[in-house]
Amino acid sequence: VPLRDHIDIYRIIGLNADALTNSNISRAFLVYIQKSAHESLAIYICKIFELPKRNELNSIPGIIESLSSTPLSDEQKHRFSIFGKRYGNHSDPTEARSYLRGTFGLFQGLHSESLDRLKKFRDTIGTHSDSKADISPLPSHAEFEILFSFASDFYELISRSINRVGPRSVQRTVGRGFIKLMASMGVQTTEFEFAGESCRSD
Repeated sequence: VPLRDHIDIYRIIGLNADALTNSNISRAFLVYIQKSAHESLAIYICKIFELPKRNELNSIPGIIESLSSTPLSDEQKHRFSIFGKRYGNHSDPTEARSYLRGTFGLFQGLHSESLDRLKKFRDTIGTHSDSKADISPLPSHAEFEILFSFASDFYELISRSINRVGPRSVQRTVGRGFIKLMASMGVQTTEFEFAGESCRSD
């Protein structure tokens, strides 16, 4: 999953900034890699949260609107309830589309500032070149992790409860491979995650 890879690369470079500065790895190259990962994060997250205005999209809103209005089984209600409560929806799920609309609306409202900043970046810098664009800093690493977790949990819920298939596992081989590369180039005491941080998708 490219989004997971971009988050990991961006974080790893920041976490190991001091060690990398004292290594033989080109600073210009590292700045380029981190900047590219940051920009790619904005574009991928916008794709995931984009509204299906003209085309059918595999985005979260697109999938929600594609669902039929059928009652949930008891097993589905249980899974939907776990997902909803994790993101602030404490109502009882009875039907998939309306319940997911509500849950997504709550999440989107809480993170509207970050999503708006990402969309502005995507529209003026990421996919177009607006010479007059005034871009505020993109969201923090913690916010990227929250957005990723919501998307990952949503797609897992749809896979298991609606499509009845196991979700694709998220392998973090790119980030771990980058750690190995750094070590092979003499970077000492490399860190993969912030202290105390644990990603459920690992």
